[in-house]
Amino acid sequence: MQPLAIAVAQPPSHPYDVAANARAHAEVVRAACARVVVFPELSLTGYHLDVPILDPADPRLEPLVTACAQTGSIALAGAPVDGPHIAVLAVDGTGASVAYRKMWLGEEEAHRFRPAPPRACSPSTAGAWAWPCARTP
Repeated sequence: MQPLAIAVAQPPSHPYDVAANARAHAEVVRAACARVVVFPELSLTGYHLDVPILDPADPRLEPLVTACAQTGSIALAGAPVDGPHIAVLAVDGTGASVAYRKMWLGEEEAHRFRPAPPRACSPSTAGAWAWPCARTP
């Protein structure tokens, strides 16, 4: 059995520019040589609380999906999603899905976003990302 290689990355952020940020994330995924690459909160949009909601099927994420397909990696990247919630997208070679929605918001975040209910894992990712669901407040 091979060890699980995990990389934590913080590429330069381009405020409000999902396409540029997805390309930067893709470069990091290719360079990381890791099975899982973890990025910061709201990394795909820049940490600006007024950013538009990002659909996980957005075609601007394609460079990141392609990089994950080429490397066999999973990228965990931050984005605002419908709800509205601050979320983690799990991106692999087949696309992106919401893996986790933030439950405890900071004061400024709460003006724009809603907290997710406890144990708010996506049904499509619950098996792969069960660790957030196992935690209790």
